[in-house]
Amino acid sequence: MKKSISITLIIAVICCTALSLSVGAASENYSVVDIEFLNNGDYIETVISDIDEQVVPSVGRASKSITKTKTRYYKNSEGTVLWSVSITGTFTYNGTTSVCTSCSHKTTSPASAWSIKSSSHSKSGNTATARATATYKTATTSKDYQMSVSIKCSASGTIS
Repeated sequence: MKKSISITLIIAVICCTALSLSVGAASENYSVVDIEFLNNGDYIETVISDIDEQVVPSVGRASKSITKTKTRYYKNSEGTVLWSVSITGTFTYNGTTSVCTSCSHKTTSPASAWSIKSSSHSKSGNTATARATATYKTATTSKDYQMSVSIKCSASGTIS
């Protein structure tokens, strides 16, 4: 009885350790591609996140498919996210051409004074774009801010 409890405990610890390692690895699968500082002290940080890559069977040349997300975060000078807009694009590429096969967008406004007024997305050729308007409200004023983010895939599968 004591031996089976010890073995069960060891297996549970191994499973939890493996799970925490895979979760940690997934959360670090992004790269900051740009930081734009604004006159008011705020800044916009642009990040590309990995989603998926696979080989897609096709006639003739083998194509690959890749899905990535590009996000622009509007942050205050302390680094707190005020609002964001993301575009997720799925692309097929084969070394000669690339095309965006599908896309979707997401917006967030975690800061209490901010809200998303409108948002949309579109795709054309090898590019997908999301656009959003956020409203900043105080007790006496309201101001709209616009932000867009585009993601593009080259013929060799490089995302920018």
